[in-house]
Amino acid sequence: MTASELAILALGLLLGAASGAALVVTLGSRPTRRDVRVTVTRDAVPRRSETLSQDAFIGAPAGPAPGGPGDRRASDRDANPEAAPSMPETPAWRPEMAPAAQAGPEPQAAAAQPPNRTLVPSAAPVAIPIEPEVDRELEGLRRRPTHATQLERMLRGDHRAMVEVVDGIAGEDGRQRRTWELLLGGLVEAMSDAAVRESVIDFPMGTAFWDAFTIEQCRRIVAALHSMGYRYDGMSGWVENRVPTYRDMTRALADVGVEPRRLRAWPNQGEIASLFIGARPAPEQLIGAAGPDYTAADMQALLGEHAAGLADLWVTWEAVRPALLGESLRAPTRSGVAPQP
Repeated sequence: MTASELAILALGLLLGAASGAALVVTLGSRPTRRDVRVTVTRDAVPRRSETLSQDAFIGAPAGPAPGGPGDRRASDRDANPEAAPSMPETPAWRPEMAPAAQAGPEPQAAAAQPPNRTLVPSAAPVAIPIEPEVDRELEGLRRRPTHATQLERMLRGDHRAMVEVVDGIAGEDGRQRRTWELLLGGLVEAMSDAAVRESVIDFPMGTAFWDAFTIEQCRRIVAALHSMGYRYDGMSGWVENRVPTYRDMTRALADVGVEPRRLRAWPNQGEIASLFIGARPAPEQLIGAAGPDYTAADMQALLGEHAAGLADLWVTWEAVRPALLGESLRAPTRSGVAPQP
């Protein structure tokens, strides 16, 4: 072997030794597994009972663990170690003794033991009644008497008004009460039909089309559509589902003197079909047209063709009118007022 070959072998030996030493140092410097040490104090884990008079497991008293981070019995006392009393050990659970077995030296020793807690006296809870504040304005509106006549209340759908009128006219006679209920019900229905015919309607609020006009203008538009054959059915739709088109609505607005091009909230065909959803006839506003005398002839002229089916009512109208229109009612007889055929 030549000198150069020996030098190369020596150099390789040195590099291999250095690499092996570095590998050993690297593997030896890896962090080892960290150990967690747990200290278990006495009675930290519930132990089994020693006698049959005790529970199966003896539990520690409720509260923080003695000596743990939540135990503040030592930190809340005076910092002077001489003045601070020693921390009492956790008392073991003991079964309660019968009153007869408490007589003796043991109860006295237990009474002499200082308590672990300080009792803080507290005042008895006092209940304070809370009453809502009375709204004076709302109470005044509730107590305000209504000046509407019985007929107006009946036309608004107040069933109690009809019962009061029947009580004052027919008394307790069941047959006459049934007859008068039919007659008064027919009068209410005829007034509603007359309101629909005269386009006296209460329109729903929140509808963009109707909100663009006054109530009088809305009623004139309905009357114009009625003259073209598109009539309100008295509930929430159109008679026979005949719905006006966009051109018909434009003609109705032009007939009442409203420029259609100035109206921004134009309804589409679906909205036109639902224009009367929420509307209702207002016959109570129509009754004033029969005044101020409200005779049978005036009422018949108001109802028109619907008055023919109420012939028995017009015969006794003079006796019924005070009960319906709020005039001074004569004291009814026991048998009441009977309609004449």
